[in-house]
Amino acid sequence: MKLKVAEYNMEWMKYLFVNGLPINVPPPANKPEEDWNEQEALTVKSQRLITVLRHIDADIIAVVEGPDTLANGSKTAKAQLEAWMTTFNLTNRNYKVIEGFTSRGQQELCAIYDADKLIVEHTPEGNNSFNEPFLADTLEQSIKEQYKHFRPPVELTIKNKADQKKLFKMIIAHAKSKGIFDRVDYARYEHLSDLNRRKLYAECMHMRQRADKWIKEGDKVLVTGDINDGMGSDFYENRFGKSAIEILLGTVYEPELILKSALGKPKLGKYGFSPSSSSFTDTITKNWFTVLIDHILVSQDIKIDSSGVLNPFIEPSVTNLDQPLKDALKKGSDHFPVYAVIEV
Repeated sequence: MKLKVAEYNMEWMKYLFVNGLPINVPPPANKPEEDWNEQEALTVKSQRLITVLRHIDADIIAVVEGPDTLANGSKTAKAQLEAWMTTFNLTNRNYKVIEGFTSRGQQELCAIYDADKLIVEHTPEGNNSFNEPFLADTLEQSIKEQYKHFRPPVELTIKNKADQKKLFKMIIAHAKSKGIFDRVDYARYEHLSDLNRRKLYAECMHMRQRADKWIKEGDKVLVTGDINDGMGSDFYENRFGKSAIEILLGTVYEPELILKSALGKPKLGKYGFSPSSSSFTDTITKNWFTVLIDHILVSQDIKIDSSGVLNPFIEPSVTNLDQPLKDALKKGSDHFPVYAVIEV
């Protein structure tokens, strides 16, 4: 069975809603963009995101930075996203939404899926749940420290709607950011950078343990999301001798458990990495550079037919996009969606 899987960080979707309802105040056709008010600008952002999703036309889409869910259940990411898709006419498929554990922040992880084709279930492990504290030896010094996911990764079981057979298990993640957003001196910056990197490693180690368990039990596995790390060789990767994404990929000492990257290792160029799914300005040097931090990883028994990043700036695979879609990609989010056509 062939499926198109995508992942899209849609950048603070919570701001697209008021009291759980989508903002829908389109600007007049002749009103220039610089004169749009906040509600008009947010409405156009929704329209742009819908344009991208309609073009992707995926069977299942991992959503990062979805709208928030309140602990009392009075507002949920699922209900808001489904209302949003109805309001802005994402009707090319019978899309439904599923979410996992509520995060401690204001961004949720969700999956949008074609309910005519797939059955998607939230199936967290009973023990060692992603919603509970866990131990990890991030420095490989035989000393485990306690961590907790800020946004619990979503664990899903994907089934074929036609015969209800299990196709694969899936993790959607938004791993710890490496960024330092406080005003600090260089000594404090260095200390926080170390801590953030170790938290990122711990989260990926925990997800890797789950992938190992599933593969050993005979399941096909797909891991996707904004991992906030790539397969480059930055200063901290050299210092620690590892990167978060390579932790997720697995170890050469257990080759049968290694996950494959649908996008491959990005190449370093003048302005950063290619393919790239986002870009940043360095806090210290103020240099702009591109990064591949959105990933799709699959177990070896899943065949990858094609894959790519819908980056309208530099990716050769998307040079034929029309101008409205290019604008939607450039202005809809600070990330670009990644996708893979797989056979399971």
